[in-house]
Amino acid sequence: MDYSATAVHPTPANTSPTQPVVRVTLRGARHANTTGRRARELAWQWVASKWPRLMPDHAEMAMGRFARNLPGQRLVSQVGADPSNWTLAVAFDERQSARTWMTQIDITDSADAHVLSLQTVCTRRPDAPAVIAPPSLLGTWVERLDLHDGPFSVLGEPRDVHDKAQLDAFYTHVLSPLRRLPVIALTSRPRSRYFGVDPQGLATAVRGMAHVVCLSPDIAADVARRLGPKLGVVPGAARIYRAGMAPDAAPQDHPLLRAAAEDQGPHVSKGAFRRSLCQTICAWSVRERTEHTAPRVTLAQ
Repeated sequence: MDYSATAVHPTPANTSPTQPVVRVTLRGARHANTTGRRARELAWQWVASKWPRLMPDHAEMAMGRFARNLPGQRLVSQVGADPSNWTLAVAFDERQSARTWMTQIDITDSADAHVLSLQTVCTRRPDAPAVIAPPSLLGTWVERLDLHDGPFSVLGEPRDVHDKAQLDAFYTHVLSPLRRLPVIALTSRPRSRYFGVDPQGLATAVRGMAHVVCLSPDIAADVARRLGPKLGVVPGAARIYRAGMAPDAAPQDHPLLRAAAEDQGPHVSKGAFRRSLCQTICAWSVRERTEHTAPRVTLAQ
């Protein structure tokens, strides 16, 4: 989708430069031949729940290309030369046309699995900072489909590490060259369940974009010995191991993030740190190298 040329309808907001805010690519399980079809159905359900007036009827949905342009809303879908490949692009204006959001979904059939790609961009508004979060469709895909990041399952819940076997699996995961999503590692102090952020809430917020791991305090101590003291896991903070992690990695490439002081006051929502981590992961997603780049579809007529 050439977003810089997108025109939902002629308003000043739609002529502003755009910036990508979310980009993710996941693969379906090799044995799941229905992944692409089910992913497409879930995408249409997502559209129907948010922009029902953009929905095509059954005959229109079966067409090779469908487009609908309404005030403040625009949708294009098209089937590729291979009928199993499909693209959906949707754009909408915020109220008072303060900002335009555009999401493109690509479902392709590779040699051994379906590849699902999702990208969201928005128009730049220096006077109105955007609140970034991945589209809810991504979470639905993770919940309803068997998706993978390299050889690792993509989950909507944290992985627990309590014993040596689980710790060995954690090292395999973190150090795998096939991993493309970051790993957020959390731990707590002995006899405490305080991780700095609710692990389940975080795993739900970043599902499809990052893996969340909770290490028990006694196991977490081994991480600093194995990966180095500057790459260890700290109680109440989030260590983020980016893709391409190596045993001799530079600590600044895999930062330790803590809740800001203003996020820890008695009147601040407990979800403030979670939202900050989610926005960090979204920002990284547009900078990290992706294994699959789909051609863009223009929304302009």
